[in-house]
Amino acid sequence: MAGGTNQTYTQMNNVDVYDIATSEWYKQSTAGPTPTMRVNPCAGVAAAPDGSSYNIYMFGGQNLIPYGNQTQFDDMWILTVPSFTWIQVDMSKQSVPYGRSGHTCNVWNGQMVMVGGYVGTQLTCESPGIYVFDLSNLAWVQKYTAISAGSASGSGTSSAASAGSSGTAAADSSSPSASSFVSTGANNPFNQQAAQLYNGTSQGGLEGSYGYSVPAAVISVIGGGPTGGATITTPAASATAGPMATGKPITYTVTDSSGATVTEISTPGSPSSGQAANNKKSGPNIAAIVAGVIAGLLFIAVCYLLFCTYVYRKQLALYKHHVEMAQRQARGEKTPAIPGLLASDQASKSSSDRRRMDMGGYYKNSEEASRVESASKYSSQPQTLVGQGNSGGGSGAGYQSLRRESSEDEDLLGGREPTFVGVLLNPRRSLRVVNKD
Repeated sequence: MAGGTNQTYTQMNNVDVYDIATSEWYKQSTAGPTPTMRVNPCAGVAAAPDGSSYNIYMFGGQNLIPYGNQTQFDDMWILTVPSFTWIQVDMSKQSVPYGRSGHTCNVWNGQMVMVGGYVGTQLTCESPGIYVFDLSNLAWVQKYTAISAGSASGSGTSSAASAGSSGTAAADSSSPSASSFVSTGANNPFNQQAAQLYNGTSQGGLEGSYGYSVPAAVISVIGGGPTGGATITTPAASATAGPMATGKPITYTVTDSSGATVTEISTPGSPSSGQAANNKKSGPNIAAIVAGVIAGLLFIAVCYLLFCTYVYRKQLALYKHHVEMAQRQARGEKTPAIPGLLASDQASKSSSDRRRMDMGGYYKNSEEASRVESASKYSSQPQTLVGQGNSGGGSGAGYQSLRRESSEDEDLLGGREPTFVGVLLNPRRSLRVVNKD
């Protein structure tokens, strides 16, 4: 990966693959976002516990153009194989070492140790110059953790090698469970995954990967789970030649302490048991749904209050207008013809024949015949009288109920000043008052 001269770069959307068995080179196209072209980065690789994917981590490097103005990169990329898909690691929320080139990276115990490198002219000396990256959690950490203990006497590796040469397995021929196996320098000299141990009949898996689990960023691209079970086990951009076109990855069975299989290798497109478990865990975000429902209800409530406020103000203004007209009519002032009020010409009747109605709504003259004659005289008027008809009593002051010309219309104001609570409880009735007037 990477490389070039002052004039040209190696394209990152095509990588060179060397087949060790046949000593041949092949070109393989990649998928996903492509890293910026560069030279002198460092890279390390770790194997999934079941061997269904191998993930190559690349950090840093620099450009060579323009000459004399090189830029050192500080980004981390993963090329997951055999999918051959690039994945950029999000390191926006953590402290990242200075960009550099010409440094080295080595993987052991699922951690990548980075040493040295050229950091440009902005630093005269970098300290400490050694950094550790947790490959499983995609994070730079403060210290290296030796999760696989070494051999105290230093004889663990040699004894394992001699056992292998004599045809006896250095570890149990049946792979130990991933949950119960404790790696040491004696039983795992090459720091391999628990299911991939070297023995007399097999060279085992990739060394340095003990303790490594597939990170979520890679799982989201190739499927499976932390122990493997990748659903994409062929190049995303179809291979045209070489082992990537004709072969398939060597995989291993990962078991738990009871001997049950943790991950099953599946064909591309069909989820593995690990991925199915992840899918079962991932459900709807209940908190987000509840927050959305509450926000929606609050929005509806605010809109309803604003609507009721508007209706209430309109109804209150209409009520005050009716009161004013009724008072002017009661004083005998000429008022415009407004639906629901008396005609203005009734105020011109002679005061010698009648006087203003009392609380019951009748004219009272000194003689019964005069009252009857007056009542019949004014019964031909198109407007009805203000009052309660034959009601025997009522308030002598204040606003009387107004009747509309049609006896079928309901007196919606009801002779009472509207209240905001009333509008909230019965907005339909208040809206009818506003619309009719």
